[in-house]
Amino acid sequence: MPVPDVDGGDLDAAVRAHLERLTAAAETDVDSLTQEQFDGALTARLVARDRLHGTGLGFGYVMPFTEHVDEVLTLDLPTTVVTLPESRIVATRRHLSTLMEIARANLVRQMETADVERIRLGSSRHSVTALVGDSPYTASFSRFLLDALERWSPGSDLSGGVVFAMPHRHAIVLQTCATPTEVRDALELVPAHAAEMYADGVGPVTPHVYHWYHREITCLTEELEDGSLEVHTTPLLDSILARGRRRAG
Repeated sequence: MPVPDVDGGDLDAAVRAHLERLTAAAETDVDSLTQEQFDGALTARLVARDRLHGTGLGFGYVMPFTEHVDEVLTLDLPTTVVTLPESRIVATRRHLSTLMEIARANLVRQMETADVERIRLGSSRHSVTALVGDSPYTASFSRFLLDALERWSPGSDLSGGVVFAMPHRHAIVLQTCATPTEVRDALELVPAHAAEMYADGVGPVTPHVYHWYHREITCLTEELEDGSLEVHTTPLLDSILARGRRRAG
């Protein structure tokens, strides 16, 4: 059964009844699609690993994107987003690689036309960037981070990579790391704003923070026993920070 894209914890009877109606509608929508319509709606999406597998509906086919985050197949329908469990994928009788290729291409097309606002978070002296949009796939544009930067921050210096976060489905927080100042801002401000947006946003993805460099992604945060996140760095980021200390000395 497809899963309507609804977040929530404890649900009262009225909300549960509403979800049942949504599920029935989504099932009908999916079953009525032709293959052409199915392929047109098929879109890759980045989701929190624990939330996805916590449903118990079976998502063994999903692709790991990075720590804590998986790439799943969805249908972007006119009235809802439907997350496709493994049973629905098997029912297509098509290769997963083919479906994923179509879904990623559709995600890129969404990114190319998405209405996204570029916002600076912080102060006039120290700030990072947030890309915020109405599309529920905005955070998933991190799957193609270089293309996203080229569109909304052209000419960015990627020599030190990018620190980024996907706090909720409508936002990416990021900072390039070409200079010691940028690295300090990235390590201090990206985690802080990501945590705040994760707590406040609709459709949370993850509060964790990552470093992208030459198409490799490293998680910079570790959850402690009290639930807080400890921020680590990487050898590259350390070397950039050290360069700043040498100049200061």
